[in-house]
Amino acid sequence: MNPMRLVVSALLLLGSGVSAQTVPIPATPAQTSPAQTATGTTAPARSAVEQAALTRGRALMLEFYAVQLGNLWTAFAPDVQEQWGSLAGFQAFREAGVQQYGQEQELVQEQTMTRAGETFYIRSAVFEGAPKQVWALVIGFTGQQVTTFAIGLLQDRSDDEVAGLPHTVE
Repeated sequence: MNPMRLVVSALLLLGSGVSAQTVPIPATPAQTSPAQTATGTTAPARSAVEQAALTRGRALMLEFYAVQLGNLWTAFAPDVQEQWGSLAGFQAFREAGVQQYGQEQELVQEQTMTRAGETFYIRSAVFEGAPKQVWALVIGFTGQQVTTFAIGLLQDRSDDEVAGLPHTVE
């Protein structure tokens, strides 16, 4: 199994030791008070650490989407940088992604969770070049440092019975 998919799968399937919060869809500005989720239930307020991960994760993801990688690269822990070899290697990866998948077309969900001292921002999204696939983009923070960065296929909607219907959020 692809190591990034394994990381994403493990993060999304973690057990009871995880604190996970779902952000309302569509995403609203970060907030510390209870919020309505896509299912209409009220999510408890985030911890300060998870709120910071949400805010910083969103900002870094916007730069990643815009292929402005300097801040993200600088925030990477040395072992995360090693995954890409160099900033030029990371840049080439991102540019290939833009060509293959295009712009984010739909934000499906945002989550934060904390596990073993690392706080994660997870953004699930659909891109114009793969409209039936939901991708998970994961940024893990230990303090201010990015200690996990992964992108993996979360769901392939092409086999869903209702795949042809547009995704709607109430």
